[in-house]
Amino acid sequence: MTDLKKKSKLELIKKAFRIWAKQYHFYIPREMLKMYIRKFMHERRNIAKYGCRYFEPEDQEQYAKWLSYRQPAARGKLRKDISRLGASETLDLSGIETDYVLVISDSCHSYADLGFILPKDGDVIYFDHDHRDRTGTRSDPVLKPDFAYDTLRSFNYIGRCFVVKTELMKQFEGERWNPYRWLLKLSDQSVDIRHVSAIAYSDEKGFVCEADTLKQYLAESGTKANVRINPDRISCTVNYEVAGEPLVSIVIPTRDGADMLKTCVDSILAKTTYGNYEIIIADNGSEKPETLDYLSVLTQEHANIRTVRIDAPFNYSYINNTAVKEAQGEYLVLLNNDTAVITPDWLEQMLGYAQRDNIGSVGVKLYYEDDTIQHAGVIIGKGGDAGHRWYQCAKDQKGYLFTLEAPNDVACCTAACLMTSRRCWEQLGGLNEELTVQYNDVDYGIRLLKEGYFNVFLPCVELYHYESKSRGIDTDRKAVRRFFEEVDWFKRTYPDYIAHDPFYNDGFDKNYDYRLIAGTGSN
Repeated sequence: MTDLKKKSKLELIKKAFRIWAKQYHFYIPREMLKMYIRKFMHERRNIAKYGCRYFEPEDQEQYAKWLSYRQPAARGKLRKDISRLGASETLDLSGIETDYVLVISDSCHSYADLGFILPKDGDVIYFDHDHRDRTGTRSDPVLKPDFAYDTLRSFNYIGRCFVVKTELMKQFEGERWNPYRWLLKLSDQSVDIRHVSAIAYSDEKGFVCEADTLKQYLAESGTKANVRINPDRISCTVNYEVAGEPLVSIVIPTRDGADMLKTCVDSILAKTTYGNYEIIIADNGSEKPETLDYLSVLTQEHANIRTVRIDAPFNYSYINNTAVKEAQGEYLVLLNNDTAVITPDWLEQMLGYAQRDNIGSVGVKLYYEDDTIQHAGVIIGKGGDAGHRWYQCAKDQKGYLFTLEAPNDVACCTAACLMTSRRCWEQLGGLNEELTVQYNDVDYGIRLLKEGYFNVFLPCVELYHYESKSRGIDTDRKAVRRFFEEVDWFKRTYPDYIAHDPFYNDGFDKNYDYRLIAGTGSN
């Protein structure tokens, strides 16, 4: 048995024990146990066949092995209706008679048969790629999301090789060679941008910082924003200027737990630099005298804090929907009562994005009390349904493709701290009240995607989320039954998104964030 296979089996056993001991305190409901056993056996079969649970993208040998069975064979041809357009001082389309052009920089080497992998239509088409050194050795695969508007404004994730309709490229005739600028401009036009999830070329150069191009484009397009280069010296954080001073309604569901709620509210009052906000506390049947006294004092001392009493069985969606009806803000923040603000200008940063017409919701980076990551966006299909990216990773974890450094588009974010416009909220009818506990935020995010909006994750906005790391699900029989009913509903409703999260490449394992998939993965 290889060392890699031994390591994978040992880690799989350790993973199973952690779930059993830490998350479920040595008791797992029977239905949950059956589910975990099926996953365990599936991963064990993958280890037996491929030698590991997943392949590390940073490991050159593992990447080569993954390539050997995952990618189509290279044929080195160009489709007949595409002309190759190599880098030059200025863009020259004279003599181009084909419907499409392949924009490719000098550092790129195309080796895939584009006639084999290209879709039949699309205005702009881009591919995954990897790095190739002077000896021809390939490494560092760049597996990209489908078109991601905000990710493109953080860095040129599409790269220096892509296909464009010739008619669209004519608007850049005579301009200095600058593929990133062209991509930015095309992304603001009504064009069909397609992603082919196959490694079609190698680039001898890595990503470079193109902040100057981004700043110039935003200024020329009339976008009021500040562009900050991140510590990685490649990606950027765009802070959009808030237009006016719209009222933000912060909705906080709670039931007793006065100390926890006080920590949350105190952090908002002490740290928030944005002035025009209100807090709506959705009190779902608090009974303890200390809680009722605290709410009474709070509303008397602060004119911008109100309480909405909701005496009904717990239903997270119904509670928020009811509270929002009492809110007056043009923008809404759904916030858990077990959170605490870290970033003073959190509302300004979120508002800058939420005010854009193409944004559905804005999520943030949440930490446990020990500074490990609780939330950094959601992957649809993780765990078989949906799960948080980078869960329980270290605070200083470096995210694949700058996902923990720069704003990036995701399928959805947790409603533990989520901003959305009232316009979007009313368009969708709020949260789905069929989902009392699970998936209501995920469902909201997916419905926004279906309406053509983007959901963006801002790693630059940070809060603590004091949710217990070892809590697991409620082991009460009714709670377990409800959990599986909502899991079944989600799987029936969104099978396409579970199979393909548009912002998480299909080449990655759904259980092990940004690790190359082995076989059919770990789900």
